[in-house]
Parts: sequence; structure tokens; C-alpha cells
Amino acid sequence: MSDKIVCFGEILLRLSPPNHLKIFKSKTFEAHYGGAEANVGASLALMGCDVNIVTALPQNELGASAESEMLSYGMRANTIRQGERIGIYYFEQGASERPGRVVYDRNSSSFSELKKGMIDWKTFFKDAKWFHWSGITPALSQDLADVCEEALIIASEMGLTISADLNFRPTLWNYGKKANEIMPNLIQYCDVLLGGIDDSENCLAIKTTEDESFEIVYKKWQKQHPKLKTIVSTLRYDANASANTIGAVLWSDSKLYQSGEYKISHIIDRIGAGDAFMAGLIYGLINWPKDPKKTVEYALAGSCLKHSIAGDINLASVNDITALMNGSTGGRVIR
Repeated sequence: MSDKIVCFGEILLRLSPPNHLKIFKSKTFEAHYGGAEANVGASLALMGCDVNIVTALPQNELGASAESEMLSYGMRANTIRQGERIGIYYFEQGASERPGRVVYDRNSSSFSELKKGMIDWKTFFKDAKWFHWSGITPALSQDLADVCEEALIIASEMGLTISADLNFRPTLWNYGKKANEIMPNLIQYCDVLLGGIDDSENCLAIKTTEDESFEIVYKKWQKQHPKLKTIVSTLRYDANASANTIGAVLWSDSKLYQSGEYKISHIIDRIGAGDAFMAGLIYGLINWPKDPKKTVEYALAGSCLKHSIAGDINLASVNDITALMNGSTGGRVIR
């Protein structure tokens, strides 16, 4: 695919206790690299898209290792080398009735020290058609919120389609600003938005009530942010940490498209499932712009497959995702 996609976000080192152990008593940790926007970009690159990741990493072995990992998926990296540490998060895999748990260790990371004027956005956006970011980045600091705004203004001026995932993480918003004080100003530049209606007030400062339908809520969002063309929500019915049912809805041109559902009976790793969905959504909107139903089904199938893949990044191919979308299930060995 020739359409260039630019993703902006932090690449993180993920450390996880093996075999569903708790962090509290684990002696060893399995290492993966990921991060919301990097996960989206890597998945899109594996689907054959032309993807650039814009990020910042330290000039050391961990920075080189993280960049090498991203390049191995077929992405290109526009990396600012600065600072002394990579952001880290610890993920404790849940099981049955014990929930999963994330502990962040990303203060003073190379990415967190980015400021306006440090990134040559016009160069990075040259020949690009799409820009993707998420609410995790402006959650980290006012400086990063300002960098996001800087990127969004330039991307808008250059005519890129802009997508965002609200990715509301309450524990990250701790620099004195609430998400709904920062995010509305940034979402105004977006064409595509992925987010749950339960985050409406927390992220967009738009009040909703429990009895309001998706259509009513999405119309409120679009009234506040008229540039929005496509709004999508994923649905998750948490039976427990090992088994979920997932679905999705997509709203476009004042029409609501409801996906089917997948009952996932044995979750290997749910981290990155939303990013897998976002990658599938972008892929579908680019390839099937007049078929929203196919797009939402493809995105959900990709997310479903991610639950069976360890690590942050969805390794499923277009053929894998399309096969599941078209009804092929996992009960048979492919020989």
C-alpha cells in the first residue's frame, strides 16, 4: 500500500511475570516492546502498509533494541535520540476472577522530555496521508499535550486524515490537568475517533445519561467536534480475566453499523487488543471507504485474534483476519 501512515507515541519496555505469576513474588520477567501507537503502527506494517513511527528513545542499548524491534515489523522509525531511559511498564496477567494489573514506570523517560519545536513535523508528514495518535501521550505532561497540538495543527494544514484513540488511563493524568480539560482541544482536529461512550464526560467534557443510545451520544460528539466523520466504540463483556465476549459499533454518515460478536474462551494476552482493533479500523477505512460494515467486522476480527497472541503487538496477517471475519474458526489445524 502506498498511502503513508504516521504514528506518534512512546515505545515502552514491557516486563511481565511468566506463567501468570504475581509481580509481588516473581523472580523473572518476560520482556516485550510495545505502546499504544507503536502497536497500531506495527500491526498496520504487517498488513503491508507504509508506516512511520515518530518517537523518542535513549541513545543506549535499550533504545537501539526497541527501535530494532519496531523496524522488524516493517515500520520505519523517526526517532529523536535524547535522555537516558526508556519508559517501562509491568503487566501482571490476570486469570479467572483475578484481574490483570499494570504498573507504570515512565517518568523522566526520553519520550516524556519532548517539547514543542523538537520534532520536524512538516518533514515527517511529507507524502503522508494519515496521522494517528492517542490520549495516552497528552496524559503524560503538559509539554506532550502541546506537542500533540503542534502535530495536529500541522497535520490538518497538510490535509492528512487524523485518527485518535481516547485511550483513557486515569492513573496517567497526574500533572494537574484532567483529560476533559485537554482532550477536547485536541479531538477537534480528528476525522476518526475510537472511544467508549462511558468516557464521554471524562475525556470530552460531554455529559451523557445511561439511557442514551449510541446515535444520540455520537451526535453530541460530532456537534462538539464537527470534523469527525467516523466514530467507533468497542464493546467488552467481562466474564472474567480468562474469557470475554467482544463486539463493536461504528457510526458514519449518521448510520450505525453493529458488528457480530466473538466469545473468547481462553485469553492468552489482551494487552494491545484495542490497538489491534484500531489498526484494523484504519486499514479498513483506507481500503474499503464505502463499506463501513466490512471495516468494523475486519477490525473486530483482528482484535479477537490479538487475544491469542502474547506481547503487545498483533501478529495476525490480513489473510488470518479475513479468514476469521469470513467464518473460519480455530478448531481445525491448518496443514
